[in-house]
Amino acid sequence: MNGEKFTREQIEELRKNKNVLRCSSDRVRYGRDFKEAAVKRHGEGRLTAVEIFESAGFDLGVIGKRRPNKLMYQWRKAFEKKGSVFPSRIAGVGKKIRSGNKIGMLKAKIAYLEAENDFLAKLRAGKRQ
Repeated sequence: MNGEKFTREQIEELRKNKNVLRCSSDRVRYGRDFKEAAVKRHGEGRLTAVEIFESAGFDLGVIGKRRPNKLMYQWRKAFEKKGSVFPSRIAGVGKKIRSGNKIGMLKAKIAYLEAENDFLAKLRAGKRQ
């Protein structure tokens, strides 16, 4: 979306996607599960950001061709910084995440970093040959 607003038809189309939490005329809010799965798949090098969004049923003509790459960059940075790509509040409730959820987030971060290390090790091994 190049600074333009979504039409009613586009909003309705986006709202039908299971990966969209909310959609307004100028913003799309994506679900936590989608964000985390997208970052994981992208980090493992399996798919590009565009391929991830297309496979999730998003029309790049509606959301914008460059949007997936921008979002993936933002989500990866958030994951690296916070251990999650989701805000530190529970959606719709506005309460802080409890310590039990922090443990889950830290476990997810460890799993992500381990996958990233494995990927980099395979990449280095391939360059040595």
